[in-house]
Amino acid sequence: MLARVRIDAETRTVTVEWPDGSQRILPWSKLRAACPCALCRVEAQRAREDPMFLRPPPNDTLTDFAYVGNYAVRFFWGDGHSSGLYTWRYLRELDPDG
Repeated sequence: MLARVRIDAETRTVTVEWPDGSQRILPWSKLRAACPCALCRVEAQRAREDPMFLRPPPNDTLTDFAYVGNYAVRFFWGDGHSSGLYTWRYLRELDPDG
């Protein structure tokens, strides 16, 4: 495993700590909005291209997570969604202020 993940339900954030001591604190809403699964990517692209496309807001309550090999983590959301695999590189590159 290349990193360690901690969920903080009180602040609704995920802390990712890398072996080099660096860390990234990401809000649940940011992680859910950045879901890398195929369905979420297609829906996000469609919403950008078509202002009439109505996309219901996803449930951004994080219920659990699981490490996927040595390369990613899977988050389990309150609406049952869990198909996005967040690679360590992807998590490191997510801008918490963006």
